[in-house]
Amino acid sequence: MKFKAVIFTNSSWGLPLINELYKMDILYGIVIPTKVHSENDQIIQFARQNRISLISVGKEHLNHELKDWLIEINPDVVLCMTFPYLIPQTVLDIPAKGIINFHFGKLPEYAGPDPVFWYLKEGNRTIIITAHRMGGDFDEGQLLIEKEVAIIPGENWGILGSRLSLVSVSMISQILSKIQESSENLREIGHAMNSKTIDLKSLQIDWAKQTADEIENLVNACNPRYGGAITNFRGVVVRILEVSPADLRNVHSFTPGNIVLADAQQGIFVLCSDYKFLRINILWTPEGYMSGQKLVALGARVNEKFYTNETIVESNATRDAMLS
Repeated sequence: MKFKAVIFTNSSWGLPLINELYKMDILYGIVIPTKVHSENDQIIQFARQNRISLISVGKEHLNHELKDWLIEINPDVVLCMTFPYLIPQTVLDIPAKGIINFHFGKLPEYAGPDPVFWYLKEGNRTIIITAHRMGGDFDEGQLLIEKEVAIIPGENWGILGSRLSLVSVSMISQILSKIQESSENLREIGHAMNSKTIDLKSLQIDWAKQTADEIENLVNACNPRYGGAITNFRGVVVRILEVSPADLRNVHSFTPGNIVLADAQQGIFVLCSDYKFLRINILWTPEGYMSGQKLVALGARVNEKFYTNETIVESNATRDAMLS
């Protein structure tokens, strides 16, 4: 059976699926949100170059413009990756084989908008790609396939997410076969009791409590989507985007968060709660992105301290940019 497929997406993570469906000659349409950003520009350009029908919709368009557009195309199946809106039942009912969502986390345990963040922050060694037929609420419905993927030590949010989007392509044939089975053979995904949500506190380094491994995990989880893990230095908020473990000797009389070595060639080294050390490779300050070596050149010295501010004060614009 040759399917007619449509894809709903909102980022470059959807591009591998778009390309694969196009190569299979089953891609009949693309849906993106109205919010304009550079990754959607790439998708728009692809649709124009290859004469694929594309519609841009907001939440207010789902029951009207999107519904009418989808009825006209009449796809057999819709594939969804990183689409931000809850799909109404009137739209879910249009494709004969349903709307299939790729969720980068095991369900229902890792329900929520950004499971990749939590897998990295928690230091997991593997992550599950869940393909499921959408139900009436976020991250619910019928389970089709789970695929386990190893997390490479040191990879950040952007690298892992991009890699998972490529792995998802290998699942398409199995999904197209699976959706032809009777729905009675598919397991319903349970309701998530505690959907994992992210706030500013989730992004903050606690030097007094977190180990070197925990801080490195958090830094990787925050790069690039959240602009880095939050900490404070010299009275202002800074964000750390990359660290690496360091082995130092003969370092005494410091407390967690202290700079224990500030060297023009080697950079900045900081003590953590387990008395292990991290080298600060890349960070953001109000003056711009810089290396640890640059911070030394600007005057950072031994015994200065990165610290946790229990009351993070940031502008609404900054907060919205980080958590949108």
